[in-house]
Amino acid sequence: MDHLLAIRTFQRIVETRSFTKAAAHLGLPRSTVSKTLKELEAHLGTKLIQRTTRSVTLTTEGAEYYRRISKIVSRLDETESALRDMGAAAKGRLRIDLHSSLANFVLLPVLAEFRERYPHIQLAIGVGDRPVNLIEEGVDCVIRAGELADSSLIARKLFVDQLITCASPGYLEQYGVPKNLSCLENEHKIVGYFSAATGEAWPLRFRNRGGEKLVANFDIAANDSAALIGMLVNGMGVGQTHASVSKRFVESGELVPVLTDITRTAFPVSIIYPPTKQLNARLRLFIDWMVERFSDFQ
Repeated sequence: MDHLLAIRTFQRIVETRSFTKAAAHLGLPRSTVSKTLKELEAHLGTKLIQRTTRSVTLTTEGAEYYRRISKIVSRLDETESALRDMGAAAKGRLRIDLHSSLANFVLLPVLAEFRERYPHIQLAIGVGDRPVNLIEEGVDCVIRAGELADSSLIARKLFVDQLITCASPGYLEQYGVPKNLSCLENEHKIVGYFSAATGEAWPLRFRNRGGEKLVANFDIAANDSAALIGMLVNGMGVGQTHASVSKRFVESGELVPVLTDITRTAFPVSIIYPPTKQLNARLRLFIDWMVERFSDFQ
């Protein structure tokens, strides 16, 4: 049963005092209106309407249900109207910044959905792994992985990501699958990542004996997260990346997870923006779409 359709159908029957007129208002066959009401009554476990060949009369339960759902439907209609007005008014430029791997492998593949919904919003997307100053650089929002370091900003969590240790099938065929951390450090080539801003290398992180083991050495490294994935796919060694951005490569067989029992680090991926008394319509729509699109992303 379409619950919202059932509620609107019941409301139209009450207001028109006619199944035929309600069907005309809703653009539905009269038989569908009758069936929908029966399904709603079965769902609620009570009779809402008494009908004869000449009249439609509310039961006591039906009158109370109508009183309550009328307020809900009215607020829903007001909300939808406000959002339509917001969408119509949402024009102009929106500046977004995010890491290159999140851009290329998570956001860009689905961004056409937002563009189709809000064609008058001009998107300017900054792609790169360097940190940006939202205020100084005129950036409306950034999408980042990890905990929010700047408490003066606001973060809306989109989903929880985790690290994945992986390598290409060709590399593993040549060098074997690492069985433990000692094997990884002594017998394998390690692909690393270093900060574009500071040059600092980010170690590979593993659980080890109730604590954390960091593997800081690498044979080759990139300061771009998408390039890091490219190195792994092209068989340059074993490395770590985010499960969200490597998902398509794992599913296609281009990357194979290894050491899965000790690679469990989880962290949030959030959309971050400056605190303001009232967000502009463009940013509000983008934030709401991101939360809607990625809240159950795995």
